[in-house]
Amino acid sequence: MVGGLWQHLHALRLMRDDEGWIRTLLDEAENERMHLMTFIEIAQPSLIERLIIMVTQLIFYNFYFFLYLLAPRTAHRVVAYFEEEAVISYTQFLKEIDEGHYENVAAPQIAIDYWGLNQQATLRDTVMVIRADEAEHRDVNHSFVDSLDARQSKTRQTTSN
Repeated sequence: MVGGLWQHLHALRLMRDDEGWIRTLLDEAENERMHLMTFIEIAQPSLIERLIIMVTQLIFYNFYFFLYLLAPRTAHRVVAYFEEEAVISYTQFLKEIDEGHYENVAAPQIAIDYWGLNQQATLRDTVMVIRADEAEHRDVNHSFVDSLDARQSKTRQTTSN
């Protein structure tokens, strides 16, 4: 959401096309919300756990807003690294499901509806699609950094000529 908002304002200020960044970032934010909603459905967090989620969001949102404001390249790289850690964590989670440490319960209806899973989908199926989302988010954010670098390089070449 932070990146989408900032890209929106930036495109308006410069009166230029956003090259699809806004839609991509807002879609990613919506997708991350669905990950949270899915795991809330699965884990049924307590009031204290929900409070921890809210406090973490409050802190992270403000930190990330200023990071994106001051260093968008770094902000996208940070998200890409977080997403890579998520891929690693979900891979470990899948291993623990396969080893029987977690019951492979039925997928919640919210996951079946959002990802178009079949009605017999399980927790493992849900984790698989969420892990794939995280890998895509990682790659998108790394590509945004590459795009920012290319744009900056092009600007330097234009001003030096």
